[in-house]
Amino acid sequence: MSVSAPERDQSAELRDAFLHHLPQRLKTLLRRARVQNRGGWDINVLQLVHDEVANLAGACGRYGQLELGERLLALESALEPYARSQQVPTPAIATQIDALLDSLRPHLEGPASLPLWAPPHEPALEPVLAEEGAYVQHEAPPPNHWRALGAADFVPEPPPAPPERARPAPQPAATASADATEAGLSVYVLGSDPLLTELGMRFEDRGCTLTAIADPDEMVEVLGALPPRLAIIGASHTDALERIGPALRAARGSASHKVAMLVLLTDSDVNQRLRALRAGADRCLALPLTIEEVLGRAVELLGNDDEEPFRILIVEDDASQALFAESILRKAGMVTQVLHEPITVLEELDRFQPDLLLMDLNMPGCDGLELTALIREREGYVSTPIVFLSGDPDADRQFAALDAGGDDFLSKPIRPKYLVAAVTNRVRRARAAARRSRERRARDPATGLNERAQVLEALNERFATSGGNVVRGGVLCAELDGAPELRARLGLTALDTLLAQIGAFIATHVERDEMVSRFGNAGFLVLSPQRGEEALATFAESLRAQIARERFGAEALPVEISCGVCAFGPGLSEAGGVLAAAERALDAARRGGGGIGVFSRLDAEAGGMHAQLRAALNADAFHLVFQPIAPLVGAAEPQYQALLRLRDGSGQLYAAAELVPEATRAGLIGAVDRWVLTRCLATLVERERSGSHVRLFVSQSLEGWTDDARMEELRQQMPASGITRGSLALEFRYEDARGRLRALIDLALALRELGIKLSLAGVDREVLASGLLEHLPLDYIKLAPGYAGSETDLDALVKAAHTHGRQVIAPRVEDAATAVRLCGAGVDFLQGNFVQQAGQSLDYDFNAAPQ
Repeated sequence: MSVSAPERDQSAELRDAFLHHLPQRLKTLLRRARVQNRGGWDINVLQLVHDEVANLAGACGRYGQLELGERLLALESALEPYARSQQVPTPAIATQIDALLDSLRPHLEGPASLPLWAPPHEPALEPVLAEEGAYVQHEAPPPNHWRALGAADFVPEPPPAPPERARPAPQPAATASADATEAGLSVYVLGSDPLLTELGMRFEDRGCTLTAIADPDEMVEVLGALPPRLAIIGASHTDALERIGPALRAARGSASHKVAMLVLLTDSDVNQRLRALRAGADRCLALPLTIEEVLGRAVELLGNDDEEPFRILIVEDDASQALFAESILRKAGMVTQVLHEPITVLEELDRFQPDLLLMDLNMPGCDGLELTALIREREGYVSTPIVFLSGDPDADRQFAALDAGGDDFLSKPIRPKYLVAAVTNRVRRARAAARRSRERRARDPATGLNERAQVLEALNERFATSGGNVVRGGVLCAELDGAPELRARLGLTALDTLLAQIGAFIATHVERDEMVSRFGNAGFLVLSPQRGEEALATFAESLRAQIARERFGAEALPVEISCGVCAFGPGLSEAGGVLAAAERALDAARRGGGGIGVFSRLDAEAGGMHAQLRAALNADAFHLVFQPIAPLVGAAEPQYQALLRLRDGSGQLYAAAELVPEATRAGLIGAVDRWVLTRCLATLVERERSGSHVRLFVSQSLEGWTDDARMEELRQQMPASGITRGSLALEFRYEDARGRLRALIDLALALRELGIKLSLAGVDREVLASGLLEHLPLDYIKLAPGYAGSETDLDALVKAAHTHGRQVIAPRVEDAATAVRLCGAGVDFLQGNFVQQAGQSLDYDFNAAPQ
């Protein structure tokens, strides 16, 4: 069959494009594979490398690169068994892979080799690859996909704009299509630590042209030769900033595009930040940070040149002054609209949709103060920057303008460059804040769920921006009834699939402005910014009924959920208290045999619990029980977890899981923590005197350690006690610490000086992804109760912990099957009823610990 001329032309274009980008793709593949093969494979990266090799091998055959195709095919064959079985290659196979990777090196300088630094104006790679079939992006799953595979029938949409802000113009570059605008942009990365390696992979996935640079001299050279869109300086190279600074300034003077620089710092030391800023850094970020945080800031810097023009609404009754401001801003590339009548602003807002309002202070009919108050009453314009440009010299009047809701005050006359700078900085900051807000609330297109960290951050933000006022909305905790029994019956993998389907179902039934994530082992958390208590309770009833009518999992099982509802209100002024209240309501629903618990209806009981806590502190009525933490491999010194208990007058026994949230809400957590620590120190002293050395793990709340007096008190207690260094291990919960990492790091360093070990409890895949295992000075990590994730997740988490010298404890282990799974993953210690139930004695036989 003959081939038409257009088809031949298209085929030639595809071939030329493939050959043009082939050396860069090989270079990226070699760097990624070499790092993994020599430092230890991550099974997820192994799968990505295998797929890329397979894609390249097929394309090479299609476009006549037969020798390279054969070598890639050999590499694919070596990786295939391990990618299929989800195992890492053996050392012998790793040596073979290394040789196969070396065989690809001659092709880095092929007939279509790229320069080491591809020009910023190169065509984007994605459209070509999509036609090849190499990378086909799936933006959303097909309809009803969630029923079979646990993914949501969910098409991601940006959060709905308020009715008053439905701008018809195109969205800014930082929406869901941001990846397309970043394709082909050049990024230089100086440094080779794991965070930068992962960051480089993320940039390559987004289509950027990445150049990894080994030393500062090379960075100085390439900045002068071919300026990038973004240069990233790793924390290990900040001593070279003085050399890089002049090269950066020269690059900015010669380049036709903006050259941005992002600097990572080892900490938030002011002198380090000043050095970075003096060298020309646009952003300075202090570690530790998650890869998402660094990537988000970097993408902002990449996207600045691609923004749509700023839209400025000028409100000025003096025609000459209005013309002056308009001409300056128009020359700077902004879109402007002038209004001479202040009262018409409210009508023009919806049509023009400004990024910023530039207005005079003194105007007839409605002055700037009154107009600002009217604008701020409209929901869609609460955060829109308002800048006053006025010749009024009255300082009190200027202050009143800012107090009324203005963001800045500029005095007439003003130099043009100052006006442009003031407007530009305000708009960019406002757009960046809006972009981050959208990204924080974006749901995963495959599952329809938010990340738990997104929901918790949004929850904290609601209280942080409330100004002490009562916040609208509330949260709903939902949990699968009978989850432990289902896990024992179905197995972990089938239960995960079932939970994924339930989560997808919930995601399709919440409102667009609500957020939903996994929470706990078998639960979900819904954050609603609008629904109050009654509306949330009604929604919970409807959700329970709809789920009861559905069938989930491979076996099409009927399931039920229990729900706990907590609306925001007086006394609930922080995220921890809200979540504790919702979990209490959920626990009440569970104890009642399923259904719905509403926190406000438990107030009387809560008041009683707070009184019991105070009485227990006054009467020294708490007591401790101890549960052994047994080694899985080899011998270990005796070590126990100290667990808080309280028995009330009716004989009911309360565990720490019930006591700690209530102590936090009652403001007693510091006193309770102090009681526990004092009693544990006394126990250790007694054991030391009897010659029976043990280590105690003592749970503490980070909130209870915000008072410097606590550490000073401990510095006095430790030498006086005379206990062996390392006998005491303080344990903090990741859920408490995730927003106070700097405080935890400072505390950890102080504890280390006293010979006290540090454990972080509640660790799951989020901690692994964030890089905290590397940066936090920990001795132990304790997995989230019941956490096993996928086998790959658990194995990767344990491997990362061991790489950084942390030992891994698995708590609440109840059966032999779980113990075997954890042992296979390399966990160091087990804790739970499978080992021994908690009791008041410390007589566990560690020589008989499970092996």
